[in-house]
Amino acid sequence: MKRDYRFDIARVLCMTCIVAYVHLYGYIYNVKSAYFIPECAVLTDACLGLFTFISGSLIGVKYCFSNKWGGVWQFYKKRLLRIFPLFLLAAIALYLIGFNGGRATLNGVLCISPFVKPAPMTLWYIPVIMICYLLTPLICRKGFLWRFISALGIFAVICVLRKLVPSMDWRLQFNLFFYLMGLVSAPYFDWKFSKIPWMKWLIIVLFVVLLIIAHIYAPSSLYKRFFAGIGVFAVLFVCDGLSEKIFKTENSVAKILTDISYASMACYMFHRFFFWGGEIVWNPSCHWLKWLYMAGVVFPIMLTLSFYIQKWYDKLVKNL
Repeated sequence: MKRDYRFDIARVLCMTCIVAYVHLYGYIYNVKSAYFIPECAVLTDACLGLFTFISGSLIGVKYCFSNKWGGVWQFYKKRLLRIFPLFLLAAIALYLIGFNGGRATLNGVLCISPFVKPAPMTLWYIPVIMICYLLTPLICRKGFLWRFISALGIFAVICVLRKLVPSMDWRLQFNLFFYLMGLVSAPYFDWKFSKIPWMKWLIIVLFVVLLIIAHIYAPSSLYKRFFAGIGVFAVLFVCDGLSEKIFKTENSVAKILTDISYASMACYMFHRFFFWGGEIVWNPSCHWLKWLYMAGVVFPIMLTLSFYIQKWYDKLVKNL
Protein backbone atom coordinates (compact mmCIF):
# COMPACT_ATOMS: atom_id res chain seq x y z
CA MET A 1 0.00 0.00 0.00
CA LYS A 2 1.43 3.38 -1.03
CA ARG A 3 2.18 5.66 1.91
CA ASP A 4 -0.27 8.53 2.30
CA TYR A 5 1.91 11.41 3.46
CA ARG A 6 -1.00 13.72 4.21
CA PHE A 7 -1.76 11.39 7.13
CA ASP A 8 1.79 11.83 8.44
CA ILE A 9 1.44 15.59 8.35
CA ALA A 10 -1.99 15.31 9.96
CA ARG A 11 -0.60 13.30 12.87
CA VAL A 12 2.18 15.84 13.37
CA LEU A 13 -0.13 18.84 13.13
CA CYS A 14 -2.84 17.37 15.37
CA MET A 15 -0.44 16.10 18.01
CA THR A 16 1.40 19.44 18.10
CA CYS A 17 -1.85 21.38 18.39
CA ILE A 18 -3.11 19.26 21.28
CA VAL A 19 0.15 18.72 23.15
CA ALA A 20 2.17 21.88 22.48
CA TYR A 21 -0.73 24.33 22.60
CA VAL A 22 -3.99 23.17 24.18
CA HIS A 23 -2.52 20.98 26.93
CA LEU A 24 0.57 23.09 27.45
CA TYR A 25 -1.69 26.11 28.00
CA GLY A 26 -2.78 24.58 31.31
CA TYR A 27 0.81 24.32 32.55
CA ILE A 28 1.66 27.87 31.53
CA TYR A 29 -1.36 29.46 33.22
CA ASN A 30 -1.74 26.95 36.07
CA VAL A 31 -5.18 25.64 35.08
CA LYS A 32 -6.25 21.99 34.89
CA SER A 33 -7.31 22.26 31.25
CA ALA A 34 -7.71 24.76 28.43
CA TYR A 35 -10.83 22.90 27.33
CA PHE A 36 -13.02 25.63 28.83
CA ILE A 37 -11.81 27.93 26.03
CA PRO A 38 -14.31 27.24 23.19
CA GLU A 39 -11.85 27.41 20.30
CA CYS A 40 -9.42 25.13 22.17
CA ALA A 41 -12.21 22.60 22.73
CA VAL A 42 -13.11 22.71 19.04
CA LEU A 43 -9.49 22.29 17.94
CA THR A 44 -8.91 19.40 20.35
CA ASP A 45 -12.01 17.52 19.23
CA ALA A 46 -11.23 18.17 15.55
CA CYS A 47 -7.64 16.93 15.89
CA LEU A 48 -8.59 13.77 17.80
CA GLY A 49 -11.46 13.17 15.38
CA LEU A 50 -8.95 13.34 12.53
CA PHE A 51 -6.60 10.97 14.37
CA THR A 52 -9.50 8.52 14.59
CA PHE A 53 -10.54 9.03 10.97
CA ILE A 54 -6.96 8.27 9.88
CA SER A 55 -6.92 5.05 11.92
CA GLY A 56 -10.19 3.95 10.34
CA SER A 57 -8.98 4.83 6.85
CA LEU A 58 -5.69 2.94 7.12
CA ILE A 59 -7.35 -0.14 8.59
CA GLY A 60 -10.23 0.03 6.11
CA VAL A 61 -7.84 -0.16 3.17
CA LYS A 62 -5.64 -2.85 4.67
CA TYR A 63 -8.14 -5.33 6.13
CA CYS A 64 -11.02 -7.34 4.76
CA PHE A 65 -12.04 -10.13 7.13
CA SER A 66 -13.46 -13.43 5.92
CA ASN A 67 -15.53 -15.80 8.01
CA LYS A 68 -12.34 -17.37 9.37
CA TRP A 69 -11.60 -16.25 12.91
CA GLY A 70 -7.83 -16.61 12.53
CA GLY A 71 -7.53 -13.26 10.77
CA VAL A 72 -9.70 -11.61 13.39
CA TRP A 73 -7.57 -12.84 16.28
CA GLN A 74 -4.40 -11.74 14.49
CA PHE A 75 -5.90 -8.30 14.03
CA TYR A 76 -6.85 -8.07 17.71
CA LYS A 77 -3.41 -9.28 18.77
CA LYS A 78 -1.64 -6.74 16.58
CA ARG A 79 -3.81 -3.83 17.69
CA LEU A 80 -3.54 -4.83 21.36
CA LEU A 81 0.24 -5.13 21.26
CA ARG A 82 0.56 -1.92 19.24
CA ILE A 83 -1.12 0.24 21.88
CA PHE A 84 -2.12 -1.36 25.16
CA PRO A 85 1.24 -2.05 26.90
CA LEU A 86 2.41 1.53 26.26
CA PHE A 87 -0.98 2.78 27.41
CA LEU A 88 -0.67 0.74 30.62
CA LEU A 89 2.79 2.17 31.26
CA ALA A 90 1.54 5.72 30.61
CA ALA A 91 -1.50 5.18 32.86
CA ILE A 92 0.73 4.00 35.73
CA ALA A 93 3.11 6.93 35.20
CA LEU A 94 0.28 9.49 35.31
CA TYR A 95 -1.16 7.84 38.41
CA LEU A 96 2.21 7.95 40.18
CA ILE A 97 2.68 11.68 39.50
CA GLY A 98 -0.85 12.38 40.74
CA PHE A 99 -2.28 13.48 37.42
CA ASN A 100 -5.05 10.84 37.41
CA GLY A 101 -6.71 9.23 40.40
CA GLY A 102 -6.81 5.51 41.07
CA ARG A 103 -10.43 4.93 40.04
CA ALA A 104 -10.08 6.88 36.78
CA THR A 105 -6.85 5.03 35.99
CA LEU A 106 -8.49 1.65 36.63
CA ASN A 107 -11.51 2.55 34.47
CA GLY A 108 -9.14 3.50 31.67
CA VAL A 109 -6.95 0.40 31.92
CA LEU A 110 -10.06 -1.82 31.91
CA CYS A 111 -11.30 0.14 28.85
CA ILE A 112 -14.66 0.82 30.54
CA SER A 113 -14.13 4.56 30.95
CA PRO A 114 -16.25 5.41 27.85
CA PHE A 115 -19.20 3.97 29.80
CA VAL A 116 -18.28 4.48 33.46
CA LYS A 117 -17.13 7.70 35.10
CA PRO A 118 -14.60 8.99 35.93
CA ALA A 119 -12.46 8.74 32.82
CA PRO A 120 -8.70 9.33 32.97
CA MET A 121 -7.74 12.77 31.75
CA THR A 122 -5.83 12.77 28.44
CA LEU A 123 -5.68 8.96 28.27
CA TRP A 124 -9.47 8.71 27.86
CA TYR A 125 -8.81 8.52 24.11
CA ILE A 126 -7.05 5.14 24.22
CA PRO A 127 -10.06 3.11 25.50
CA VAL A 128 -12.17 4.84 22.84
CA ILE A 129 -9.88 3.77 20.01
CA MET A 130 -9.62 0.28 21.51
CA ILE A 131 -13.41 -0.04 21.33
CA CYS A 132 -13.26 1.11 17.71
CA TYR A 133 -10.75 -1.66 17.00
CA LEU A 134 -12.96 -4.19 18.78
CA LEU A 135 -15.85 -3.41 16.42
CA THR A 136 -13.74 -3.40 13.24
CA PRO A 137 -14.08 -7.07 12.17
CA LEU A 138 -17.87 -6.73 12.20
CA ILE A 139 -17.63 -4.07 9.48
CA CYS A 140 -14.60 -4.85 7.30
CA ARG A 141 -16.22 -7.66 5.33
CA LYS A 142 -17.35 -7.99 1.72
CA GLY A 143 -18.14 -4.81 -0.21
CA PHE A 144 -19.25 -1.25 0.35
CA LEU A 145 -22.92 -2.07 1.02
CA TRP A 146 -22.06 -4.46 3.85
CA ARG A 147 -19.66 -1.94 5.38
CA PHE A 148 -22.13 0.91 5.14
CA ILE A 149 -25.13 -0.97 6.59
CA SER A 150 -23.16 -2.62 9.40
CA ALA A 151 -21.44 0.66 10.35
CA LEU A 152 -24.80 2.45 10.32
CA GLY A 153 -26.28 -0.25 12.55
CA ILE A 154 -23.41 -0.14 15.04
CA PHE A 155 -23.52 3.65 15.24
CA ALA A 156 -27.29 3.53 15.79
CA VAL A 157 -26.77 1.11 18.70
CA ILE A 158 -24.18 3.47 20.24
CA CYS A 159 -26.60 6.41 19.87
CA VAL A 160 -29.34 4.42 21.67
CA LEU A 161 -26.87 3.42 24.40
CA ARG A 162 -25.95 7.06 24.88
CA LYS A 163 -29.60 7.81 25.63
CA LEU A 164 -29.95 4.86 27.99
CA VAL A 165 -26.63 5.21 29.85
CA PRO A 166 -26.27 8.75 31.27
CA SER A 167 -22.63 8.15 32.27
CA MET A 168 -21.59 7.29 28.71
CA ASP A 169 -18.91 9.61 27.32
CA TRP A 170 -20.08 11.56 24.25
CA ARG A 171 -16.51 11.42 22.92
CA LEU A 172 -16.98 7.72 22.12
CA GLN A 173 -19.92 8.56 19.88
CA PHE A 174 -18.08 11.47 18.25
CA ASN A 175 -14.84 9.59 17.50
CA LEU A 176 -16.59 6.36 16.51
CA PHE A 177 -18.49 8.32 13.86
CA PHE A 178 -15.25 9.40 12.16
CA TYR A 179 -13.61 6.01 12.63
CA LEU A 180 -16.54 4.33 10.89
CA MET A 181 -16.49 6.97 8.16
CA GLY A 182 -12.83 6.22 7.44
CA LEU A 183 -13.32 2.46 7.73
CA VAL A 184 -16.23 2.38 5.27
CA SER A 185 -15.03 4.93 2.72
CA ALA A 186 -11.27 4.33 2.53
CA PRO A 187 -11.23 1.57 -0.11
CA TYR A 188 -13.60 3.53 -2.35
CA PHE A 189 -12.98 7.25 -1.76
CA ASP A 190 -9.74 9.15 -1.02
CA TRP A 191 -11.29 12.46 0.23
CA LYS A 192 -8.95 14.51 -1.98
CA PHE A 193 -11.55 16.23 -4.19
CA SER A 194 -8.95 16.46 -6.95
CA LYS A 195 -11.52 17.56 -9.55
CA ILE A 196 -13.25 20.11 -7.32
CA PRO A 197 -10.44 21.77 -5.29
CA TRP A 198 -12.71 24.68 -4.39
CA MET A 199 -14.60 22.28 -2.11
CA LYS A 200 -11.52 21.91 0.08
CA TRP A 201 -11.02 25.67 0.31
CA LEU A 202 -14.68 26.14 1.17
CA ILE A 203 -14.40 23.72 4.12
CA ILE A 204 -11.15 25.31 5.34
CA VAL A 205 -12.58 28.85 5.20
CA LEU A 206 -15.79 27.67 6.88
CA PHE A 207 -13.81 26.13 9.75
CA VAL A 208 -11.79 29.31 10.27
CA VAL A 209 -15.03 31.29 10.42
CA LEU A 210 -16.50 28.79 12.90
CA LEU A 211 -13.40 29.08 15.10
CA ILE A 212 -13.81 32.86 15.15
CA ILE A 213 -17.49 32.45 16.06
CA ALA A 214 -16.53 30.03 18.85
CA HIS A 215 -14.03 32.57 20.18
CA ILE A 216 -16.55 35.41 20.19
CA TYR A 217 -19.85 33.78 21.11
CA ALA A 218 -18.91 30.62 23.09
CA PRO A 219 -21.41 28.25 21.42
CA SER A 220 -23.19 25.36 23.13
CA SER A 221 -21.63 21.90 23.39
CA LEU A 222 -23.66 20.64 20.43
CA TYR A 223 -22.45 23.44 18.17
CA LYS A 224 -18.83 22.97 19.31
CA ARG A 225 -19.03 19.33 18.28
CA PHE A 226 -20.49 20.32 14.93
CA PHE A 227 -17.69 22.87 14.46
CA ALA A 228 -15.14 20.16 15.34
CA GLY A 229 -16.70 17.79 12.79
CA ILE A 230 -16.13 20.39 10.07
CA GLY A 231 -12.62 20.83 11.44
CA VAL A 232 -11.74 17.15 10.94
CA PHE A 233 -11.90 17.61 7.17
CA ALA A 234 -10.61 21.18 7.15
CA VAL A 235 -7.39 20.06 8.85
CA LEU A 236 -7.17 17.03 6.55
CA PHE A 237 -7.43 19.28 3.47
CA VAL A 238 -4.73 21.59 4.82
CA CYS A 239 -2.49 18.55 5.33
CA ASP A 240 -3.28 17.38 1.80
CA GLY A 241 -1.98 20.66 0.38
CA LEU A 242 1.12 20.62 2.58
CA SER A 243 1.97 17.02 1.66
CA GLU A 244 1.96 17.85 -2.04
CA LYS A 245 4.58 20.55 -1.44
CA ILE A 246 6.76 18.88 1.22
CA PHE A 247 6.88 15.31 -0.08
CA LYS A 248 7.50 16.02 -3.78
CA THR A 249 11.08 14.87 -3.26
CA GLU A 250 13.02 13.25 -0.45
CA ASN A 251 14.34 15.96 1.88
CA SER A 252 15.29 16.48 5.50
CA VAL A 253 11.98 18.17 6.39
CA ALA A 254 10.01 15.20 5.05
CA LYS A 255 12.21 12.79 7.05
CA ILE A 256 11.71 14.78 10.26
CA LEU A 257 7.95 14.89 9.75
CA THR A 258 7.67 11.14 9.17
CA ASP A 259 9.76 10.52 12.31
CA ILE A 260 7.51 12.79 14.38
CA SER A 261 4.46 11.09 12.90
CA TYR A 262 5.90 7.74 13.95
CA ALA A 263 6.41 9.04 17.50
CA SER A 264 3.04 10.81 17.75
CA MET A 265 1.13 8.16 19.72
CA ALA A 266 3.90 7.70 22.30
CA CYS A 267 4.23 11.47 22.53
CA TYR A 268 0.48 11.82 23.14
CA MET A 269 0.51 9.14 25.85
CA PHE A 270 3.56 10.41 27.77
CA HIS A 271 3.57 14.19 27.25
CA ARG A 272 1.98 14.91 30.63
CA PHE A 273 4.83 13.00 32.29
CA PHE A 274 7.44 14.99 30.35
CA PHE A 275 5.75 18.31 31.21
CA TRP A 276 5.69 17.28 34.86
CA GLY A 277 9.40 16.49 34.70
CA GLY A 278 10.09 19.74 32.86
CA GLU A 279 8.44 21.74 35.64
CA ILE A 280 10.56 19.96 38.25
CA VAL A 281 13.73 20.96 36.42
CA TRP A 282 12.64 24.60 35.99
CA ASN A 283 9.34 26.38 36.53
CA PRO A 284 9.70 30.07 35.64
CA SER A 285 6.91 32.37 36.82
CA CYS A 286 6.97 34.50 33.65
CA HIS A 287 4.39 33.12 31.20
CA TRP A 288 6.35 33.89 28.03
CA LEU A 289 9.55 32.47 29.49
CA LYS A 290 7.74 29.27 30.41
CA TRP A 291 6.24 29.05 26.90
CA LEU A 292 9.75 29.33 25.43
CA TYR A 293 11.16 26.75 27.84
CA MET A 294 8.36 24.19 27.51
CA ALA A 295 7.81 24.56 23.76
CA GLY A 296 11.43 25.20 22.81
CA VAL A 297 13.27 22.80 25.13
CA VAL A 298 10.95 20.24 26.78
CA PHE A 299 8.81 19.61 23.70
CA PRO A 300 11.74 18.79 21.32
CA ILE A 301 13.31 16.53 23.96
CA MET A 302 9.96 14.80 24.38
CA LEU A 303 9.63 14.26 20.61
CA THR A 304 13.09 12.72 20.42
CA LEU A 305 12.59 10.41 23.40
CA SER A 306 9.08 9.44 22.21
CA PHE A 307 10.56 8.37 18.87
CA TYR A 308 13.04 6.07 20.59
CA ILE A 309 10.43 4.79 23.05
CA GLN A 310 8.24 3.80 20.09
CA LYS A 311 11.19 2.33 18.16
CA TRP A 312 12.38 0.32 21.16
CA TYR A 313 8.89 -0.90 21.87
CA ASP A 314 8.22 -1.94 18.26
CA LYS A 315 11.41 -3.99 18.24
CA LEU A 316 10.36 -5.64 21.47
CA VAL A 317 6.97 -6.79 20.20
CA LYS A 318 7.96 -7.48 16.59
CA ASN A 319 8.34 -11.22 17.08
CA LEU A 320 5.40 -11.71 19.44
